[in-house]
Order: sequence, then structure tokens, then C-alpha cells
Amino acid sequence: MSSSSSSTRPAPGYRRKPLTVACVQFDPKLGDVEGNAKRIRELTSRIQPNKIDLLVLPEMCLTGYMYKSSSEIASVLENPRTGPTATLSSELARRCACWVVAGYPEKIQVSAGMDTTEEDDVEDEDDDGETTEQTAGIAPQGGHTGSTIGDRAEEEIVAYNSAVIVSPQGTVYDTYRKSFLFDTDKTWAKEGDGFKVLDLPEPLGRTVIGICMDMNPKDFLAPFDAYELGNFVRKTRADLLVVPMNWLEPPGEPPLEAPPSSETEQTQDGPEMSTLNYWAHRLMPLHDPTPTYTPDGVKDVQPGKDVVFVACNRVGTERGTTFVGTSCVMTITSSPSGIDLIEAMGSKEEGVMFALVN
Repeated sequence: MSSSSSSTRPAPGYRRKPLTVACVQFDPKLGDVEGNAKRIRELTSRIQPNKIDLLVLPEMCLTGYMYKSSSEIASVLENPRTGPTATLSSELARRCACWVVAGYPEKIQVSAGMDTTEEDDVEDEDDDGETTEQTAGIAPQGGHTGSTIGDRAEEEIVAYNSAVIVSPQGTVYDTYRKSFLFDTDKTWAKEGDGFKVLDLPEPLGRTVIGICMDMNPKDFLAPFDAYELGNFVRKTRADLLVVPMNWLEPPGEPPLEAPPSSETEQTQDGPEMSTLNYWAHRLMPLHDPTPTYTPDGVKDVQPGKDVVFVACNRVGTERGTTFVGTSCVMTITSSPSGIDLIEAMGSKEEGVMFALVN
């Protein structure tokens, strides 16, 4: 289990209390929903109530990821409010008295031809029971048209790669649907409706949720310097970016010569640095907002404003695909330009990472 640490910069004025984040990094087994839930409960069993503000689980944390078709994944698709991930997240949120973000494969039953964005619109409530405004994001254009599962003309099941957001009271507050689909997603999932920002209580603040591929250029075809997610975070002046992941191990090049065994062990136990650098680069608009990276209509963030970036990834190998771990918490600011790596896990490490952000 990683120890907590704090940023070297003083706390920004808008965050009146420190933010404590916990990320669960583990090796979920494909299709073993009960076993994966048991493993998460084991890893989080020592978290005491009111000790953390936010608990994050990886993308598709209970089901595994490498499904080959819509028919193969059909048996583990989940109801967004009563499915296994929502149920576990509600349990963890109440026990730990914290917000929970967790990835899952969502299913929505709709009548043929129904707009799923209208079918699943839900008014979320704040702690006082009042409706909380949510800001819609930039809707992606083009791309995959989505997947429907079922054979009855009058009813169909629409599937998404989603993340549930659960309040400390155990209530499902919202669901975010992945905007940019990876090739594996395209076999079964429909593209979400775009990024959005949630206004959550302090110390979380304005929060954007992304899922894995959302960090990349859309379809790997969009201009690299479009920085879609980073620019959305900047445009909405968000305080927190939370990204559950199934991020793959980067392709490696064979070393010119074998390193000493002690060096090999240290590398295997540590975070994958090129992955950390890539994530930081994809968030360039938050720490280097020159005109090159600034779309029309996006104003500079307030000087010194930190954005907290939380990446919660998995480890292990599934159907020949290896995941890179390296879950981390960073703080990113544009004035002065800088990135602080608060905490990061190893590329093969299982456990709970705690990070304290002042």
C-alpha cells in the first residue's frame, strides 16, 4: 500500500480543506464479477469512515475488459442503478463516507428508435435534496454508431462503457459514458454524448469524469494538439479530473544490453514513467496554455489554479493484453506552469493508493 504525501505548493484559496483520494489498483479476472467484488472489498477493508473524500475504481472494474463481441459481454452488462458495480459502489460509499467513481459496462433497455439520452436523463440532487445543475460537454462528432443487443423489434438493449458516480450517502448521483471508444469498446459499446462537468461539494469541486481512451485523440485520428479532454477541463474551469482506466502497457523496445538484476526489479516495481509523461502531455492545456493549444473561446484559467488529475488503472494480463498500472494523482497548474506528482503506484502493484492534496 502506498503512503500518502502532499503537494509542495501551498493550498489554493478555493480549496479550503485538503482533498484525500484513494485508488484501487488490482488485477480483475474476466467475467468473474463476484470474485472481483470480493477482491475490492478485501483491498478496501481497512479504509476507515471519513478518512478519504474520494475512492476510485478502474474502468469495468468487476467484469474485466477484453470482450470480443456484444454477444460475449451481454451477460455482464449492468443496470446503472441496481447492477453489481452500483451496488458495490453504494456499499463502499456508505461505509467509507466518501464519493465513489467506478467503471462498468452499462445496459439501457429502450424501445426501438428511442433516444437514450432522453430515456436516461435523471435529475441529481445535492445534499439538501435540490436539483444540481450539470453542464453538458462537447459532444463528439462522427465515430462509432454504437451497439444494440437483443432480437425483439419493439425493445433493444443499448450498451455503454460507463462510470458511476455515487455520493457518500450511497446514492447514484450520475453516470458518465465514455466519449472516445477504443477498438475493444467498438465491438459492443455505443459512444457517449460528450464530456460533462459536475459541481460536487468541497473539497472535490467542479469535477470532470473521463474514461481511459478519452485521454487520447479521438480514434487516434484527431490532431494530437486538439487535446480534447484537457481543453474541456480548462474551458469549464474544473478543479478535478477523474479517469478510471484499462490503460495498456506501451510497446517496448528491446534493450541494447540486459540491465543488472537489481535495476530490472526496481523498474518492474515502479510506475511506468513514459505513461505518466504521456498523460501529463495530454493535459498540456492545463499547464502550458499557449495560443497553439487554445481553441477559440477558451480563456486562460485563473493564475495559480490547480487541477487535480486522478488516474485509476488496473494491472495484469487478459487475453494476451497487459495493463500498465501506474495509477497516480497529479496536481497541474498553468501559472506558474508546473506539475506535481503527488503519488503513483507501480506497473505491477496491487493495492490501495492514498494521496493527500493540500
